[in-house]
Amino acid sequence: MEEVKNEEVKVDDELYAKIETEKLIKEKKRKNALIITFLSIIFALAVVIICLASIPLNMKPSFLKSTFNANVTVNGTSTGEMTPTVNGESNAEYNEFVKVLNDAFGQTYFSALFNGSLSSANPIENKEKFIDFKRDLNNATGYVYFTFGEEQNIKDKNGKIYSSPKNLNAVPFTFDEAYLILNEEGGIQTASFYVIVRYLDSEGKELKDFEGEYVIEIPVKADTSKIFDHYDPNAED
Repeated sequence: MEEVKNEEVKVDDELYAKIETEKLIKEKKRKNALIITFLSIIFALAVVIICLASIPLNMKPSFLKSTFNANVTVNGTSTGEMTPTVNGESNAEYNEFVKVLNDAFGQTYFSALFNGSLSSANPIENKEKFIDFKRDLNNATGYVYFTFGEEQNIKDKNGKIYSSPKNLNAVPFTFDEAYLILNEEGGIQTASFYVIVRYLDSEGKELKDFEGEYVIEIPVKADTSKIFDHYDPNAED
């Protein structure tokens, strides 16, 4: 009788041990599955980051995608007007400038996401007269003067044509001249275009008290020091 009881206890112990072992195996499998899932998520995120880091973007404003002429001035030295063609032939000097310009506005999607380049800023309308801006321009160590073959629109941060909130009687601005003030310090940072505009009514007449030319600031994100350094006459070779 005692032997039978011992056998039953032994069977119960073995059954209990078997159940506990199965529980441990299941728990281990569950933990392994969680680890594999976690590592898969980390791997997927790493792939996304690598992809974003390798996607090139050109953050030039839309008006620089039009045909333009350019004149770069750095530390008192000017390139003179650079045009796309000279005597019907492609202009190497102009092409070199476009390459440097694209480099200044080139970023990866990842860097643009974190430095704010993907969210455009609204134009800044200070009612500054062009004659005053031109006087202050003499203090700038570097800038690019652009002229366009056709009138360009100013866009707001949503990509819509900008209208003056300061004077509702004015029609949307257009311009065919712009200045880009260059930063000397390297890295992606805020730089500004200043476009030359007039306050006109629907008949094309200048508005009262807004006669003459004004400038509107268009903030952008770029490393314009690349342009500055490329054309700096004092730069070391």
